[in-house]
Amino acid sequence: MLHRLLLVLLLSLALSAAEDPAIALARILAGKGTISSADLAIVTAAADRVGALASILGAKGLLTDTELATFKPIATPAPVVNATAAPKPAPAADRPAVSLYGTVLMNAFYNTVPTNIQDVPLFASKQGSDALGGDKNFGMTARQTRLGLRFQQPNVAGAKLSGQFEFDLFGGKTPLGNGMDMDIFRLRLAYGRLDWKHVAVEAGQDWALFAPLNPTSLAGYAIPDFSASGNPWIRLPQVRAEFSSGGLLWQVAALDPNMGDNPAATFSTSRQPSIGERGRMPALESRIAFTQSKATIGLSGHYARGKNTPAPVDSWGVALDYSIPLSRYIILTGEAFEGRALGIFSVTSGEAIGAPGTPGAHGVESRGGWSQLQFNPTRQWQMNLAYGLEIPNAAQLPVGNRWRDQTFMSNLIFKLTPSVNFALEYRRMMTDYRNQLSANERGDHVNLGIGYIF
Repeated sequence: MLHRLLLVLLLSLALSAAEDPAIALARILAGKGTISSADLAIVTAAADRVGALASILGAKGLLTDTELATFKPIATPAPVVNATAAPKPAPAADRPAVSLYGTVLMNAFYNTVPTNIQDVPLFASKQGSDALGGDKNFGMTARQTRLGLRFQQPNVAGAKLSGQFEFDLFGGKTPLGNGMDMDIFRLRLAYGRLDWKHVAVEAGQDWALFAPLNPTSLAGYAIPDFSASGNPWIRLPQVRAEFSSGGLLWQVAALDPNMGDNPAATFSTSRQPSIGERGRMPALESRIAFTQSKATIGLSGHYARGKNTPAPVDSWGVALDYSIPLSRYIILTGEAFEGRALGIFSVTSGEAIGAPGTPGAHGVESRGGWSQLQFNPTRQWQMNLAYGLEIPNAAQLPVGNRWRDQTFMSNLIFKLTPSVNFALEYRRMMTDYRNQLSANERGDHVNLGIGYIF
C-alpha cells in the first residue's frame, strides 16, 4: 500500500512540474478569486497564455497600460486549409473563449452646491441658480455599475482575435415617478481586434486615441474625473491600425465625426446629421508613444471637419500624455492639451461651438490639462491626489458662459481583496463665468464607492 501511495505522489509531482507556468499561476489566481473560472478557461485554451492572463489582469485594473505593453502577443502560423476536404469541427483551443466581467458599484454622495450632474458632477452651476434651495443634496446610486463580455481566439490568420462588448447603466432615467433608480443601459465598448506580432487592426467602438488617459477613481467611473476640467475623453466608432516595435507604438484611426452637438432634450430612435456629419469626412486621429522602464510619454492629435450652417468648423486638438513611475510606490500621470471645437471630448462642454454669426461659430478654442500623483504604500491601500484646469478663449464665449473650470481631487482606495474595493473621494470644484463675478461658484463633492469586481 505504501509503495502505491508513493507512486501516486511522484506522478502528481511530475504532472505539476510539467504544467505551463502561466496555467499554474492562473489556477492560483482563480483559487484566490482574483480571476473567474471562465478566465482560467481562456488562459488554458490560449496559444499565448502569458498574454491572455496579462490582458485579463489588465481589464480588472491589476495591471496598468504601461505594464501591459511589456507583454507582446505571440504570432501563430495560419493552418493550411484543404478546400476540397469536408470541414471539421474546430479544436477546443481554436474556438473563441467568452467570459463575463464587470464591476457592481454603489456610490453614496453629498454636494454642497448645485451641479450639472448630481452624482458625477463636472462643474458647479451658477451661484443662486437653484430657486428651490437645492444647493445642498445627498443621494445614492448603482448606475455606475459596468458589465461586459470579452472573447479571445488564439489563431485567426496568424493573429490573436479578441474583442469586447461593454455597457453600464448610465444611459438615462426611466420617465416614471419612481424611475429615479430605474437606469437605462449605455453602450461603452463594442469592437473586435486582430493582433499580430508588431501590427494590430481594430474596428468598432473604443476609446479615442486623442488624450487616452484618465484619473483613478470609483466616484468618476461612468464619466472620468476632470471632464470639462482639463480631461478630454470619449469612446467613438472607429477603424484603427497600430504598429509597435520595441518600446515605440504608433496608432492611426478614422472615427465617427461627432462633434458633441447632438440635441439631448428628446428621446429618438432616428439619427440625423449634425455639425460633424455635415463635414462629409471621418474624423482623423493619430498617437505616437514611447515606453521605457515602465515610463510612457505619448503625443496625440485629432482633426474633424464640420459645418455649422453656413460657417465651417474645424475641430482640432493636440495632447501630451504621460505616465512616469517616480519610485516603487509613486506614479505621476497626466495630460495637457490645446484645441478647438472639442465638445465631443467634454472640452468646453455644451459651449464648444457657438451659434451662427457669433465669434465661436467656427469653434471655441480651449486649453488645459490634469495631473495625478498616485501613492501605493501597500497592495491594499492606494491614495490619489490630482488637479485639473480648463480655460476656453473668453473672447469666443457669450457673457455668462462658463469661462474657467478647476477641480481638486483626492481619494483613498482600500482593496479588501482584488474583487472588493472601497473608495472615499473628495472634490473641490471652482467654476467661473465670463463677466459675472457674482455667479462664480465654489463647492464640494464627497463620494463613497463600494465596488465588487469580477
